[in-house]
Amino acid sequence: MLTFRFLSIAVLVVSSLAAPSTPSGLVHTPHGLRDASVVHEVPGGSKIRQIDSKTFHVISKEGSVLKTVKVNPEADARAPSPTTGDAPVPLQTGWVALAHYFNRDVPIGSFASTWSVPPNPAANHGQVLFLFNCIEPGSGNAILQPVLQWGRSAAGGGAYWAIATWYLSPAGTFHTPLINVNVGQVLSGGIGLIGVSSAGFSYFAAFTNIGDSTRLDAINGDELKWATVTLESYNIQSKDDYPTGSTVFSRTNLQLTNGGFPNINWATVSDTADNIITTIQTQGSTAAVITITY
Repeated sequence: MLTFRFLSIAVLVVSSLAAPSTPSGLVHTPHGLRDASVVHEVPGGSKIRQIDSKTFHVISKEGSVLKTVKVNPEADARAPSPTTGDAPVPLQTGWVALAHYFNRDVPIGSFASTWSVPPNPAANHGQVLFLFNCIEPGSGNAILQPVLQWGRSAAGGGAYWAIATWYLSPAGTFHTPLINVNVGQVLSGGIGLIGVSSAGFSYFAAFTNIGDSTRLDAINGDELKWATVTLESYNIQSKDDYPTGSTVFSRTNLQLTNGGFPNINWATVSDTADNIITTIQTQGSTAAVITITY
């Protein structure tokens, strides 16, 4: 039986050791289950440009239009729920452990964190694990994130660690091709504001120590305000489906567009029933240290 627990920050946590199997026609993404028809792989360096409220263009790094995508809410019925309080409610996801901050100051200019690829899980029951830093708008209808995954997601993968950058938009879910990584490899996930115009806010996300093959730009969207570092998991049957030990997100920096660093007190969510715990070793917006223990 699924165990649901509402936290005070209004994030719904699904008990990870009782996760359901994947319903037919849906695929795992690092922001919940999605209809496979609305998930698009795009080349590294691509731009997802919002043209109007119903139309998005996928643009190559050379500037050509690769694809036109129309908003289809009926095909993506599991889009993120609206904001409740200070945090979007990630219904239909397995966000089991996270640290989060909702920015009420001038816009975020950059958000970065560094972590290492964990050991492989001891067991393989078809589980899917995602580890990432991300930013969402206050509405919760989008998310931009450089993601480390283990298992098979909509982007592919298997019983190994791999990385890709993802952008979930109102038009659907976009991701760069998966790149395999090694246990112990250091990853630096970065998200930054490119510019602001009358059409909206434009951001990039990438594993900045890997290169443009992981870069994805989100052009003309809403301001991104809700920053998190997160463990998300699906189809967990035992503790052996997780790595051993913990993942430390170090050098976690959040800077505003005016050059300032806000006074951040990271809030946490943990799956205490399954002993998946988020702790803050160092608070703040410069060199914060956040640990997720399995």
